[in-house]
Amino acid sequence: MCMRFTLPILLAVTGYCLSVTAEPSANAGLSANAEPLSLPQALQRTLQHNSVLQAYPYQQRIAEANRLQAGNRPLPQLDVAVENILGSGDNRGLAGAELTLSLSQQIELGSKRQRRLDVAGWQSQLQQDNYELARLDVLADTTRQYIQLLHLQQQRLLTEQKIGRETALLNTALERSKASNLHEADISRIKLKLLRSQIALTNLDQQLELQRYQLAARWNAGPDFSAVTGNLATLPLLPGLAELQTRLQRSPLTNRYLTQQRLAQSRLQQAEADSTADITLSAGLKRNEAQNDTSLVLGFSLPLYSAGASKANRLVAQAEQELAATQQQLNHTELNLLLQHYLLQLNTLRSVTAAIANQLLPQAAHLLATSTAGYQQGQIDLLSVLAADEELAQANLELVESQSRFHLILLELERLTGQPLALSGPVPLAAMEHK
Repeated sequence: MCMRFTLPILLAVTGYCLSVTAEPSANAGLSANAEPLSLPQALQRTLQHNSVLQAYPYQQRIAEANRLQAGNRPLPQLDVAVENILGSGDNRGLAGAELTLSLSQQIELGSKRQRRLDVAGWQSQLQQDNYELARLDVLADTTRQYIQLLHLQQQRLLTEQKIGRETALLNTALERSKASNLHEADISRIKLKLLRSQIALTNLDQQLELQRYQLAARWNAGPDFSAVTGNLATLPLLPGLAELQTRLQRSPLTNRYLTQQRLAQSRLQQAEADSTADITLSAGLKRNEAQNDTSLVLGFSLPLYSAGASKANRLVAQAEQELAATQQQLNHTELNLLLQHYLLQLNTLRSVTAAIANQLLPQAAHLLATSTAGYQQGQIDLLSVLAADEELAQANLELVESQSRFHLILLELERLTGQPLALSGPVPLAAMEHK
């Protein structure tokens, strides 16, 4: 099986492979020496052990055998005929026997053999195109599971940070309670928030464990890794729409549609060739026992084809060819619209992510800092501090969600074009926004 990456799928070979690890603290069933898993390692394991891809080499061998079979010419035929035997009178026994021994050969007309080879060749190519698409789908699925696991790891890290802030707030409240200027209900409220966060952390640990198994299932194994490495904050720059449309024209998906159209055209040509009748030539010897005579026999045969059946076959093949051409055109339009839709979503998510990171998060952090300081000085009530902490936690979750969503949509765009899309080298963002 070919082990190359035509689709490095997002974060792997394109130069912005995820580099930061957010490891969960609990991984049931793993040894203490379990190592984090990188995306290239996950993709390599998928290529080697995925059950869907394992079947394609056998299917390709079947297609190649069919191609060899299509190239075979009609085999010669040996004909033996015995007449005037076991009769009566002069033909009693073998006395009047006539033995004819001849060799016949069918001659194909209308380039039938070449047409069969063309059809078999395009069928083999279609099988290869289907394999390429299946490989991209499998790798994309692995990457999708990888991103979702990375997303959960980041959520767990944020939850741990939230627990740290709530624990610090609880300690501050306990210090204030010693001065008898804090209600017991305020301490209970903080403890309740802390308990909810700890429950959320336990739930995330369970989700992480399940997601690790779902990722490892892509190569039919159990998880032997503690976490995956990565940094969702890295949002790569993308080519412009014109470049993406050019890449779409060379994508495996477009190639398959073209192959289907060419296969339909070859089948039409084969149907036209099959309407030409073949001839059979024969030559042999004839032995007449009664006259003790041997002579040469020559023969020629031409089948009577049904014009109606031949025309029907051509009409079916022609309809299939027209259908393939129409589908190719419709799919071309649909894929271009889908490409534009993905690109618009990515641009929107990039703007949203920048707004959260550069505006919302700093404001939320500032609000929490001032609220905490005011609370320590007795100038702000506890509810205001808890509300500020919730704003910061929500902003962090929204940032991770938008980053994860960006990578998932980029994955679909790469799957559509069949190529990595991250630009290499320093490219100003403003230059890309004006394309």
